[in-house]
Amino acid sequence: MPTVKVGDIHMYYEVHGEGEPLVLIMGLGSDLSNWMFQTPEFSKRYQVIAFDNRGVGRSDAPDGPYSVKMMADDTVGLMDVLGVDKAQILGVSMGGFIAQELALRHPPRVSSLILVATAAAGTYRLAAHTTGAWAAAKAEGVSPRTFFRLVFPFLFTDKFFENSLMVETALDAMAASPYLQPAHAFAHQMTACIEHNARGRLSQIAAPTLVLVGKDDILLPVKLSEELAAGIPKAELVVLEGGGHGFNVEIADRFNQAVLEFLARFRLPPAVLPSLELLLPAPARGSQDSGMF
Repeated sequence: MPTVKVGDIHMYYEVHGEGEPLVLIMGLGSDLSNWMFQTPEFSKRYQVIAFDNRGVGRSDAPDGPYSVKMMADDTVGLMDVLGVDKAQILGVSMGGFIAQELALRHPPRVSSLILVATAAAGTYRLAAHTTGAWAAAKAEGVSPRTFFRLVFPFLFTDKFFENSLMVETALDAMAASPYLQPAHAFAHQMTACIEHNARGRLSQIAAPTLVLVGKDDILLPVKLSEELAAGIPKAELVVLEGGGHGFNVEIADRFNQAVLEFLARFRLPPAVLPSLELLLPAPARGSQDSGMF
């Protein structure tokens, strides 16, 4: 398995495709399988680097304090191991917090930035209360299927629930994952999210930035993306109709189109693109796991 030592943890990662590096950073409680609708498309044009954050999937889940800054440094540490000096960075939800910190702490490593369904700070009360309830449910030992049943209404729109068979199939798939997140790791990630605050530093982000959000996101609503876009000097805001917090799944085609159109404007010339071919063990270029968000 493609696992490498980064700082104090072992991180699981996969690389798909060739070309300019595109680093994908997933959100709270989610592993890299939740890029299932993005990786096949993005890897046609980019070298997609996806990984499991500390505390989730096949990366280590230490029982100790996590911070967004720590996870940003984990991401850069993985880039160092893979010999990637600079990349386009895409983060969703908690991954958007991490991407902000990466751009602030390591600006030379970011050629462009995409912040999806995220915010300048983790202090939005509805999100803090909701994720706290999820953490409590995990700690109390609810079944995985019940846990995801609690989560889904905050990820998807009413239209998603019109197809009850699809909903039940998705719940079954999520609950059957062999890499379910331990309760302590979810709680540590959640606390890191709540403590994140880049509000006073957004003006220091120098990279061209796309702020992308679904119009019907109730967990981190559009007004928080508007704040992000207003605070980052080279940012533009795109709001997609019909999308909730998990719109990279629910309206994947339109999500992918918006991302690829933005990325195309900042592609590096082929002569300066790095190659990871000699650095990667063969399994790193293998298939993805199943996942939902």
